[in-house]
Amino acid sequence: MRRAGWAAAAVVVGWYVFALAILHPLTDAPVVDSWLYGSAVRRFLRTGEIRFAGFTQVMPIAQVIYGAVWSRAFGANSVSLELSVVTLAVLCGVMFHALAIECGASRWQALAATGLLICNPCFTFLSFSFMTEIPFLTMMIAAHLAFARAGGRREDLWLWIAAALAVIAFMIRPFGAMAIAGCAGAMLLYGAGRPATRRLDRARWLKMMAPFGVALAVCTGLWVWLTVLGPKPWDLQLDENHFYYLSRVPLASYLRAGVLGPALYLGMVLSPLAILQLTTPRWRRVAIGGAGILAAALILMWMDNRLPVTPECSCFGGWRNVLILRGDSNRFSWDGNWQYAFLTLASLGAAGLIVAFAEILRTISRAAAAIVIAAIIYWAATIPLWFYNDRYYLVMVPAGAIVLALAPLPRSRMLKAAGLGMTLAMGLMSLGGTYAYQRGMAVILATRNELEREGVPRSAIDAGYTLNGEDLYRYPKHGIETMKLEAGIPMITSAKVDEYTLASKPIAGTQIVRRLKWPGPFGLGHRYFYLVKQRAAAGNGINPPSAPTAAAPPQHN
Repeated sequence: MRRAGWAAAAVVVGWYVFALAILHPLTDAPVVDSWLYGSAVRRFLRTGEIRFAGFTQVMPIAQVIYGAVWSRAFGANSVSLELSVVTLAVLCGVMFHALAIECGASRWQALAATGLLICNPCFTFLSFSFMTEIPFLTMMIAAHLAFARAGGRREDLWLWIAAALAVIAFMIRPFGAMAIAGCAGAMLLYGAGRPATRRLDRARWLKMMAPFGVALAVCTGLWVWLTVLGPKPWDLQLDENHFYYLSRVPLASYLRAGVLGPALYLGMVLSPLAILQLTTPRWRRVAIGGAGILAAALILMWMDNRLPVTPECSCFGGWRNVLILRGDSNRFSWDGNWQYAFLTLASLGAAGLIVAFAEILRTISRAAAAIVIAAIIYWAATIPLWFYNDRYYLVMVPAGAIVLALAPLPRSRMLKAAGLGMTLAMGLMSLGGTYAYQRGMAVILATRNELEREGVPRSAIDAGYTLNGEDLYRYPKHGIETMKLEAGIPMITSAKVDEYTLASKPIAGTQIVRRLKWPGPFGLGHRYFYLVKQRAAAGNGINPPSAPTAAAPPQHN
């Protein structure tokens, strides 16, 4: 590894050591959808069967196998599985830096682009979960890095490695196929170095494309096995008619949520480098473009304020909607005048990204083209699928960061300090949100444990989406009636309000047993949620539990 590579690895590792020190102890509870995949790992260890809950659409076979191997050595509880993903996040950051260097970025811009990835609010938050985003991105970056290194006498070997890694990415999330499309598209544009007019050139080009043809065939076979030959999760079956509604959605909604929303999100989270384009001779284009994007967003807000234009951060730990409890969803939004400040920042960032892409378009390398093409294909695919939040936009962040790493900037120490400083500020904000989630989940876990010690059965406690899934979900036998057999789980397959409910706000028809405090946005200040009890159950002989020591999270085994 080159000297710059070792320095980047030290920075990435140092960031996660710092993060773990802030977040310690991690709460022994799944994060958002982690219960789906953690349960699949534990079931695989017990029965040898890879099976996913009916309440899922992603079937990450490779992640279950990885989780099982990790669990054999370190245990299968939530904390252990989260640390397995922290390991992948570190690897992803190091490989992304190497990819930026391979694509032609300068050392400081490659390091700054790596910072944009690992300090991203969604990336930081999901690094401490067993969800699919970080494992998927790790395999995607690995595939693109292998493709970038395909040259010289070992070109064929690296192409086969890239194709194999893309298949593994597909076995985590089907969008892994976009890496295959990106690499194949880049070779269609670049060929074997010159137009394939002679037979020898065509033969070489076909040899280079063969790994990706095989990879596509393997992915197709896997998809048929999972969704045609094997029993599909019922939630996937219910969604099969999704495309019926495509033509029934107004075009303005697609422009707002599918085009402008992702552009503003990328502009916001990439702004530490994107707005530095204002220091270049291209600053007028950035300013004019930013003003145009801001105007479009404001017009759409004026036309219809039912859907937000400001970028949604649904997996950011600083907002309550990641602690999915009964009551108000309280989705992430910049309220009041703050929304205009962040909308302006996002608009300038989006314009800076577009101008930077236009600047490098003529000189972009085959390796960089592959990741950009993959991201464009992915973006186009998310629009009809209505994948409109940061969990899905995160997949496009590496391509945007690569573009900004390649766009020329003035050589100024002040400029470098400003870019790295803004990136660090975003990282601290992201870490504060993750801290808020971890401490809030610790309070919920302690409250559930206290209720059970008081004699309340677990089936009578609605402890929120995450813990309900881990504690109450059942795996009935396969069949067309599985959805009915899985009914009755609060916030999973049922809308019922249980005897005891942890809620984000008081619920009509219940009495408040206790008000529970947890950290506020960015880990600053505090907020409240509530333990409520059905009024009709007041005479059932169960005494309201004493207040648990929520400030001291339970110890992990």
